[in-house]
Amino acid sequence: MRRIIFTNPKDREDFFTEIREYVNITSWNELAKSIGKSRFMIEKYRFGKLSIPENKFSELITKLPENRKEYYLDKITKKDHYWGQILGGKKAFALNKKSFDDGRKKASKARSLSAKYEFDINMPLSEELCEFIGVIIGDGFTNRYGHMYQTQVTGDKNLDLEYYRDIFKPVVDKLFPINATLVIRKDCLRLNFYSKRLFEMLTKRFKIPAGIKCYSVKIPSEILNAGEPFVNATLRGMFNTDGGVGLDKRKTYKKPYIRVNYTSVSSKLIEQIHNLLNKFNIPHSIHKKDNSQMIQINGKENVKIFLEHIGFSNPRSLNKVKYLI
Repeated sequence: MRRIIFTNPKDREDFFTEIREYVNITSWNELAKSIGKSRFMIEKYRFGKLSIPENKFSELITKLPENRKEYYLDKITKKDHYWGQILGGKKAFALNKKSFDDGRKKASKARSLSAKYEFDINMPLSEELCEFIGVIIGDGFTNRYGHMYQTQVTGDKNLDLEYYRDIFKPVVDKLFPINATLVIRKDCLRLNFYSKRLFEMLTKRFKIPAGIKCYSVKIPSEILNAGEPFVNATLRGMFNTDGGVGLDKRKTYKKPYIRVNYTSVSSKLIEQIHNLLNKFNIPHSIHKKDNSQMIQINGKENVKIFLEHIGFSNPRSLNKVKYLI
């Protein structure tokens, strides 16, 4: 319930005096009883010690004629029920700011020492972990918002749901003790992880930038130095998300011409992929596309080599290349 405050003390005193005179009440005690309050409370309202509950103000103002009601309604303001506590809290904060700040720092430090989902951020490298990192490089991000740590991967609801729900999420559930949530919207889907440890693993161990990463992300050195199976798994996660398969059906080709592509605005990442594909003897080309670069693996034979080394685990792409496997 809201509270009534008169903007001018004189209007407040006149309001109570006028009510008493208009209804011919001889005492303040009698006026108090007419609205179910004590004389003590009426005096608190009358002298501005307390704001007036809106329902009691309504009972009082109905005792006046219409023209006087309109007059006094222009002389008041309405406040939320807890406005006094809020104001008091602000004053207390202003007077004791240092104490509040010290308390917040202690609480923040205590929170930072613990994490909801505990796991070893230096867990042994595995192909499953590397594919997860590849997905983060492709369509993921991680960031800190105050005391909240969020990691998220996104995809197309119609094209990627089967991969994220039936393949990727079970792998993640096995890797981390995190309650990942899959959110499906009209045109997209998001897989959310709220974990300080995961944020630390991505940013500290694998050096993935927090926040906007598209211009600077790259394959972590730890993975590049770990051996071909781990590199291939990482590339697979990347191609599952930011990569794709295209079938060129122009009349110049007797049969649909297949291409595998990967697009990024990170020149360093494109350079890494280029070097790795060369290392695995996978023929490819690089093309400029607006402010990004696109790697293309063209033709059935070259795509077959790609599938032998790297491949896909996202049904969206697998369904287009299954005739080559």
